[in-house]
Order: sequence, then structure tokens, then C-alpha cells
Amino acid sequence: MVESALAVDRGRSTVVTVKGTGAMRLRRLLVGLALASFVAVACRSSGGTATSTPASIVPTQVATQEATPAPTAALTVTPGRIVLKPPDLTVRAANGEQTATIGPFFWVLDSGFAGETTAPGLVLPSEQPLTVKVGEELHFTFAEDRPPQSVKLAVYPQEGNYDQIAPDPDAPKGFVLKTDPALTAEPTQQGAAFDWTVPELASGAYFVRIEVEWPQHPKNPRPDKTPRAVYLFWVQISS
Repeated sequence: MVESALAVDRGRSTVVTVKGTGAMRLRRLLVGLALASFVAVACRSSGGTATSTPASIVPTQVATQEATPAPTAALTVTPGRIVLKPPDLTVRAANGEQTATIGPFFWVLDSGFAGETTAPGLVLPSEQPLTVKVGEELHFTFAEDRPPQSVKLAVYPQEGNYDQIAPDPDAPKGFVLKTDPALTAEPTQQGAAFDWTVPELASGAYFVRIEVEWPQHPKNPRPDKTPRAVYLFWVQISS
């Protein structure tokens, strides 16, 4: 029995015819080769030359946290104490100096604040009277450069004008106006200062009461009143 087998080599397009008794065995072998060739061709067509696809480069973003400012300690500003009073008045003599007691006043600050006080009597400006001599020139100076409009001076003897300054039994003693002045004067001013010469008076202790008035302040909330103040000195006059 003669059998023939047909083998097709797809790679070379060649037809081979085999005859004889070993045709069956050869046919199986050729079929296997054909299948192997088909698989190889399929692998080459699908795989081809391997090309590498570059990996996508994703930009890396570094998360940055906005710097939080360090907490700052709050600065608390305490406003200074408002001093609503006329400027101090100081007298200078050959034997020393003395700052007056401030009595009743009406005063206006540059900020527009105004204040007024009254007093039936005035405490003594020092523990001891300032010793001055008849004919001595005394120099008076204000602590603030705010020249007054007028200065009126009156001298009172201590005797008859020295008493408790208030009805309270614990009130201190001081100047309480009860008598007429021994003399009055209007010293000549030199800006925020003035001089006064001690007149002929009997030796003894005296109160020197000075009444000062200033020009009207542009920010005065009480235009019916003018800035003014009363000052008290305590002196011991000797010949």
C-alpha cells in the first residue's frame, strides 16, 4: 500500500510529495514540523523586535508647608497717669528754696481736659518756714514754660490765719484766710518767672499767697472760666 503525504513549508512556499511505505510516519513528522514552524512564525510576528517604552516621568512635587510665624508676645502699653494740675511754683532765696502748696485752681491741659478744685484752707508747703531777710530779692519760677497773664501777691501774718483747714477733727493745720493781708504786690514778670523783694515787715512768720491767672486756652471746654491757681509759701522774715 502506497501512501503519500503532503508537507507545506510556509516559510519557503515548497511542496514536497513523499511516497512509499513510510509515508504515514513521515507525514506525522512533517505535520509536527509544520505546526512548530507556524508557532515560530506567530511568535515572530506578534513579538517582533522588543522596543522599550520609556517610562513616564511624573514630576515629583515636594509638599511645602507655609511657615507659620512664631507668636509674638502682645505688648501692653499702660497709659501714664494724667496729671491735671497747674505747674509747680518754686521760690529761691539765699537760704534755700521752697515749692508752694497748690490751692484752688481751674486748669486746662493741651489735650482739652479741664479740672477745678476748691479748698477752705491750704496745708503748709514744708515742715519749717523758709528764712528770708528784709530787702532780699526772691526768685519765683514755674515748672512749665507757660507764662501767666497776671500775678498777684499777698502777705498774711501767720498769727490769726493758722488753723485747721477743714471741720474734720483730724484735719491738719495750715493757712486759713481770716484777716486782711499785711501787704499786696504785683511783681514784674519775666516769661514764666518773676521776682519779689521782701518789704519792711516786722520779724515773724508769714504766709505768702500768690494768685496767678493765665491766658485763655484754645481748647478750654469752659470758656466762661480762665485758667488760674492759688499758691502758698511759708516764710520767716528777719531784719
